[in-house]
Amino acid sequence: MTGTQNIRFLIAAVAFALLALPGSEAHARFQNSLTLSLGMYSSSGFGTNPYVAGRYNYFLPGDRFFVEASLGFTSLKSDVLGTLARSQVFETQDLYTYEFAVAYDPSPSGYIPFVLAGVAGINQGGQNTFSGVIGLGKRIPLGYLFGSNKIGLRYDIRDQIFSQTINNAEPFISHNIQFSLGLQLYF
Repeated sequence: MTGTQNIRFLIAAVAFALLALPGSEAHARFQNSLTLSLGMYSSSGFGTNPYVAGRYNYFLPGDRFFVEASLGFTSLKSDVLGTLARSQVFETQDLYTYEFAVAYDPSPSGYIPFVLAGVAGINQGGQNTFSGVIGLGKRIPLGYLFGSNKIGLRYDIRDQIFSQTINNAEPFISHNIQFSLGLQLYF
């Protein structure tokens, strides 16, 4: 991503953080949630593509900590590689990830986003790699719209950090950034 895109990305992240309504209860009596998220995935060196993910959360007592498992899908389609280089770096253009993470939400019903850290497996074009994951996000209850606290909106910004080698060149640290917005169902 370019510098201008990074600035737009940060502005969008701050805007979503401000959408959280203080004082509203997200899911005080629920221990689990499922989320379907859509967004963008920026694969280091290959461009940005649409992203879809499913997430499962288990909330520990007190509602501040939760554990998460997620599965996401996108592609490595790159106009630059396809048009200029006319080469294919990987066997396929498919990219999928699975993540296991622990998160801490200091303010489940306030403005402060949760922070998340964990591990991920990435299958990038048929090549598997292991990565660390850091991120932040916010769960925004929608009970005031639907009359039930079982539904919420959620955004996530994550960085998958790993060592990558392409065409037997020197390995380098890669940062795959994902941004997603999803509908969360508590049960």
